[in-house]
Amino acid sequence: MKIFVGCSSRDELEEKYYNLAMKVSEKLSNHELVIGGTSVGMMQCVASKFPSEKITQIILKDYLEEGMSFTNEVLIPETSFERMNLIWDRAEAFLFLPGGTGTLGEMISFLEENRMREQKKKLYLFNFNHFYDEFLSFIEKLKKEHFSNDDLLDGLYIIRDMNELEELL
Repeated sequence: MKIFVGCSSRDELEEKYYNLAMKVSEKLSNHELVIGGTSVGMMQCVASKFPSEKITQIILKDYLEEGMSFTNEVLIPETSFERMNLIWDRAEAFLFLPGGTGTLGEMISFLEENRMREQKKKLYLFNFNHFYDEFLSFIEKLKKEHFSNDDLLDGLYIIRDMNELEELL
């Protein structure tokens, strides 16, 4: 299965986040990886356990200088909208680890895309150490106050630990 992993590309995080990325990478290493970023931060940790022939990188040209030298296929879209479409088309499943605004943007885009499509893709949110609790509360508020339908999170699996990740894959 081709799995997109969305996560932080920052180098200033606490060590526990890099450790999580390494453990997740080990669990996913028998799959193919679609990654939408650079070779820094948690993204570097995730990609490091995959052989190059199992990695597709979709990166904007502005970030190429931070790119990966160990990918099989590199796609360089002109815009972030094109990038999101390429990721959606290439991946069969989506896993979101802790990340910043880029990860949140990807998550919300793919949640909405999945909601609108008849053919659903698998979406996984790793709520490591309750990282996404406030995000999930906000989604519940959107639903409660009728800014969103109840089906917004349909197809999203919330993962809290490595055992749950293994069970779902």
